[in-house]
Amino acid sequence: MSCSYAEKWSRSYKEALKPLTEAQARERHEAGKLYTVLLGGPERPRAIVETRDHYFGIEFLDDHLRAHTTYQFKRQPDGRLFMVMAVFRRFADDVKGAVFGQSLHFKTDGHVLSIEEDFRSRTETRTEKRMDVSLNWEPYPAFGNYASIARYDRDRPAADPSAVTSADQPVSH
Repeated sequence: MSCSYAEKWSRSYKEALKPLTEAQARERHEAGKLYTVLLGGPERPRAIVETRDHYFGIEFLDDHLRAHTTYQFKRQPDGRLFMVMAVFRRFADDVKGAVFGQSLHFKTDGHVLSIEEDFRSRTETRTEKRMDVSLNWEPYPAFGNYASIARYDRDRPAADPSAVTSADQPVSH
């Protein structure tokens, strides 16, 4: 899958702001500074990876360039990344914003807070539980190796980045 780089992605304008060369992005990666990876091309990316030293955020985009799924990872003391939050959104074609959302907030000890929101009825449901979070762990990726951390399917362990294919990307939501 092709990728390009920018300082950041504008969620309002749905475009990359301040494009970066690969060399500039690599320099930012090595310095732990903010940069964004656009997976699938700069005009119509299928996913956005936003990263800085301790954080990776991945947004999977629909055909209207809206983030239907978001994963957030934070670096842990052992150097690995742990997915601390997953957000899933549903959109109606006639509505700019989401009509339903669910966020899952994970802790390394297995505690999970789930918040489901129906934005039309303005209702919210919160539940807490414990679960196995072993699949939430990711190795800190080297520059350019985003396939594992940017995989949509989180129901299997982190893979060798070269073994994950673009087939792991959702088609559209």
